[in-house]
Amino acid sequence: MTRLRIHLLQKALDFWRRVRHSLVAALVFINGFLIFRSVWGQNLDLVALFHIKSFTDINWTHAVNGPWLLLGIFLMLNAIGLLFRARIAWAVSLILLMIVFTFTWHFFPHLGAHLYWSASAVLLLILLSKDFNHSSATAGGIAAFISFAVLLFYSTYGALYFGEGFHPAIHDLMTAFYFSMVTMTTVGYGDIIPQTEAARLFTISVIIAGITVFATSLTTVFGPIIRGGLNKLVKGVQKPMNRKNHFIVCGTSVLASSTIWQLHKRELPVTMVTIEDEDKFAQIEQRVGTKLDIISGDSTDSDVLLEAGVERCRAVLALTEDDATNAFIVLSVKAISPDIKVVTAVNDAKNMKKVKRVNADVLLSPQLFGSEILASVLSGEPISNEQLLGMLLRSGDGLVKEKES
Repeated sequence: MTRLRIHLLQKALDFWRRVRHSLVAALVFINGFLIFRSVWGQNLDLVALFHIKSFTDINWTHAVNGPWLLLGIFLMLNAIGLLFRARIAWAVSLILLMIVFTFTWHFFPHLGAHLYWSASAVLLLILLSKDFNHSSATAGGIAAFISFAVLLFYSTYGALYFGEGFHPAIHDLMTAFYFSMVTMTTVGYGDIIPQTEAARLFTISVIIAGITVFATSLTTVFGPIIRGGLNKLVKGVQKPMNRKNHFIVCGTSVLASSTIWQLHKRELPVTMVTIEDEDKFAQIEQRVGTKLDIISGDSTDSDVLLEAGVERCRAVLALTEDDATNAFIVLSVKAISPDIKVVTAVNDAKNMKKVKRVNADVLLSPQLFGSEILASVLSGEPISNEQLLGMLLRSGDGLVKEKES
């Protein structure tokens, strides 16, 4: 019964780790949908904003709801980035939701459901911030689009607001939109010139913001594409390693790097799983001293382990610098199949008994082993090969886990 409970707990924890980022994305999408529905459901003709002939004809009841509607759309789009666990999507979502909560609390306190949904989403985003650590071209594109849309809205309505300060004066929305695009792209035809100090300062702000947004958008969206194309051109198309009968090493610790190097010396295939982004792969390979088959992802995630070929590997080595992470890796691997061999390292000797409970096949404590040797050397005790082997066995409280009778 105890084993069944542990197995069910492992399954539940594994399922929660796999779906919790999707839950956050769904919660953010619901927030955006509630805003979109509340604004779109009002008897307001938002489309009429684009048929304004004069600045004085603007119905500011409509104009105020325009940004609110865009905010809802941006949240729904940003939820897509959260599905990819993108860090930029996490940051943008957190900022937008805080704006939503503050705006709703101040202007619409009667909308209790909106407050609860936005507060819950903010709380989950903060608690699960470590889950969103990926860089994604899709999420970058969404963030770039949101930034561009916000800047376009600001520059267009700002041009209408300072319209009398330009020559010729800007009185209609289409002219304001034209001026915004020309100024943001720094084309500057000179047909509309700012005359007053306020109009000039506004134009400067649009130029600076336009350069920043366009440069960021090009770097975020097209940078990975161009870099990937150049890598293929220089290095050629690299065939992925046949992940079969190999070792999976989780982590980039000193022990993990040294173990990978030793395995490569013996011409044994290795796949590394690391939480680091792909742009750090070159540094990892330089530190290890050889080309590697690397996967970026959470080592405790079953999907990542399956991608690494855990079902066809010789053993999984949980060698991160965090004992809790190593323990969860063992649980995740054993949940996939209890027959898979797992080696785990214990970095802090005081965690030995706790980590032992996850039933790893091989349990090592380099810290305990090293401290025992150091103490023997400093005290002048002679150390034989048999004593060294005994210390190594004791460092893991039994190097190979004894089978229960």
